[in-house]
Amino acid sequence: MNEAIKDRLHQHSGKILLGGTGALLALSVFTLASDLLSNGPAATDTQADALVQKLEGNLDDAKTKLAAQHAALLAQVPGMDIERVNRDRATGRSLLLSLTGSSTSTRSVKEQQVLLDARHGFLDHESRVLTEFVPEWMTATGATKNAGATYTLGDLDIDVSRVRGLNYSYTGVAQLDPVRVGPDQNSAARGEFAVFTYSTSQDRTVTLLDVYLASTKIRDALAAASKERPSPKPTG
Repeated sequence: MNEAIKDRLHQHSGKILLGGTGALLALSVFTLASDLLSNGPAATDTQADALVQKLEGNLDDAKTKLAAQHAALLAQVPGMDIERVNRDRATGRSLLLSLTGSSTSTRSVKEQQVLLDARHGFLDHESRVLTEFVPEWMTATGATKNAGATYTLGDLDIDVSRVRGLNYSYTGVAQLDPVRVGPDQNSAARGEFAVFTYSTSQDRTVTLLDVYLASTKIRDALAAASKERPSPKPTG
């Protein structure tokens, strides 16, 4: 009986991790991510309104509680490699930066697609990352008009969404903020939010990546909620 329970926990560890933190902010974002990835970038107003309600409350406290509970759950799930999860999160961050760095590229969309295709073996000419996200991102950030802004990660949440044998899958939400460094920087640049999923194999190889820009409605809701976040209290 115990072995059967352990096997079941292992097979459904991603669902257990997300289900155990249903009242917290990060789960609201990850639930939204799942909806976005199933419906595409055109999320409904109902989804947006639901997100706004879930984002109410103290954001910092919610994220702190989620991190603690998530760490505890990872330790309890049989077969979960916490060190690997941490490495894979770093990989996810690197992938996102690699893609969003095209906001300042002087290359055309096609040239950027060819570059990323050659750099990342898991991408090909039919990948939605190349055919949809890259053109949309370069257009939204002004790169296609040679007026692209530099973006930095304002916030990044990545969580395990599924474990199947030696293959791990992740869902992430990134807040991307424009950085203005001089008079030539695009003053009209706005913040963006990217929703992404990716999978890795045992040897750390990325086997799948999908990325979307949040719709205008979702972006504005997330941006408004971010402004309500309390400023860190001074220490010392």
